[in-house]
Amino acid sequence: MNLEELKKSWNTLDQQLQKEQIANGKQIKELIEGCKSGTKRSISRILGLQRISMVTGGIVLLLLGVALIVMPVVLDDSDMRARISLFLLFIGVSIVIGIWWDWKTYRWNKQTRIDEMSVAEVSRRMTTFRQWTRNEIIALCIWIVVFNAFNYWVMGYHLKSIGTQVVIISAFTAIDILIICILYKKGIYQHLDNIKKNIEELKDICTE
Repeated sequence: MNLEELKKSWNTLDQQLQKEQIANGKQIKELIEGCKSGTKRSISRILGLQRISMVTGGIVLLLLGVALIVMPVVLDDSDMRARISLFLLFIGVSIVIGIWWDWKTYRWNKQTRIDEMSVAEVSRRMTTFRQWTRNEIIALCIWIVVFNAFNYWVMGYHLKSIGTQVVIISAFTAIDILIICILYKKGIYQHLDNIKKNIEELKDICTE
């Protein structure tokens, strides 16, 4: 091979390498955009669930207010009326706290801006939200126990036969587990897992 042929072969090789670098660059950019888009979509869906939760809470609060106003008219038993009023007030206070918590976490997620923050910062914020969600589930489980005990007393289920009480407790437990699974396992955590997967992929790309 003479000098001219050697130069041509080097030029050809150099052009091929440049093309591969451009192709790799485009591929990496597409991967990054795909991960960012997936993270944004999951955060957006979590925000949507939180908005629904706050609106639903507001509607239930209005219904509770109406029930407290109407109850003296439709219920003559003063003892039962007092117990139901306490129960409704307990639910109302719980909803107010729940709306406040939803608003706090909603603002946190809303302020998590994928395009303006580093991967590490987004990861830190979503890890914090994941921990908050775990604490929320624990608090909800405790609240459900208190709610069921309160409901048990208000409705006089403790006066029923043992067999009836077992059926009622089993039904309450099954419903509670189903609600938690739907709200968190199939809702929030599904999106949190997608976010975690996308962030890990972004970290891998950035360290390559």
